[in-house]
Amino acid sequence: MNAAIISVGNELLMGKTVNSNLTTLAPELFSLGIKVKEATCIEDSETAIHETLKRLKDLPLIVFTGGLGPTVDDATKESVASFYDLTLVRNERSLERINAYFNRVGRPMKDANLKQADFPENARILDNDRGTAPGAIIPVNGQHIVLLPGPPYELRGMLPALKSYLMPLMDATYYQKGLLVVGRGESDLEGEMKRFYEGYEDVDIAPYAGTGEIKYLFTSSSKSSLDKAVRDFKETFKTAVVGTHEKTIEEHVVSTLRDQNKTIALVESITGGMIASRIVNVPGASKVFGESYVLYSNDAKVRQMGLNEQILNQYGAVSEQCVYDLAYQLHQKSGADVSLSVSGIAGPEGGTDEKPVGLVYFAVHHEGKTKTYKRQFPGDRSMIRIRATIYALYLVNKVVLHHED
Repeated sequence: MNAAIISVGNELLMGKTVNSNLTTLAPELFSLGIKVKEATCIEDSETAIHETLKRLKDLPLIVFTGGLGPTVDDATKESVASFYDLTLVRNERSLERINAYFNRVGRPMKDANLKQADFPENARILDNDRGTAPGAIIPVNGQHIVLLPGPPYELRGMLPALKSYLMPLMDATYYQKGLLVVGRGESDLEGEMKRFYEGYEDVDIAPYAGTGEIKYLFTSSSKSSLDKAVRDFKETFKTAVVGTHEKTIEEHVVSTLRDQNKTIALVESITGGMIASRIVNVPGASKVFGESYVLYSNDAKVRQMGLNEQILNQYGAVSEQCVYDLAYQLHQKSGADVSLSVSGIAGPEGGTDEKPVGLVYFAVHHEGKTKTYKRQFPGDRSMIRIRATIYALYLVNKVVLHHED
């Protein structure tokens, strides 16, 4: 089955909002064997939506995102209905759920929200447990028109119901698995990936590169071929594979620490608390995370962590010796099973020939040993700090699992 994803919203066209819904939807559809032939952004108007539907009249699946809000300019549902000459009727169950949402958040429901409960009679309504705008699947003229809300958090909550509806329509069953890779870049892996592309012709292998990490999705109609390709990949790139792609790097770290009943403490300089923030974003982090220090100045490192001043004078704050001592002193101070320290140069100023912008040192104290690591990250100040954060979490996971190179 072929499909189109149509993102509706003037804010998308103006560049005020990033279209993350496309990167969410396309892999989910592909996992069912649905090929996205077109993905585009259009303005929230009846004219634009009618023109799009007319042009895509032979496509079996069209997924709209956005334009389901309560305001006058949220016109997706009404425009689809008018194009196909469908009558919108009030769905009492949806109205009750919208009312219940406002009661939960302690706000009165306004008359403008009433239209969010109106649907064509034959529509399959997708409940929205995260907002006020229900979605819908409308079968009409041999097509399936899907309406999903624009906010990504709300859209993601409807994906299980959407996939449940679409799965019986597919001629073949597709299987999908994904792996999260950190520590190596896509171009770095590409030479070795040629063997996978040629050796597993019945498995589609798609990389989705992010900042400091890559998700590899494996899709095939053959479960045995899929499992074999994934096993081969994990064995080939075992030190870089963190785990399944459904979890973030910080979720893997928290899970690893919880499984081993271990705790972690942090000293951050260049990352300025970003590592701690990622960890505490994971439910249950309190079981493994006790304390963190953001020590940016040299004086703070000496005063708060007892860093040897001679190290600063001889080697500087951005050095193997500095992060080693910070991690060791942190372990002595906190008693945590894992102590991590990070120091580097984010730029754009402050770099030298000996210590260029992007240079970052890491140290991990674990099981009585302190190990140091050095990386040179590309990018601007923000990118360097993000890459350092992700790599630090990757190091913790690797060290605790004893997955050393």
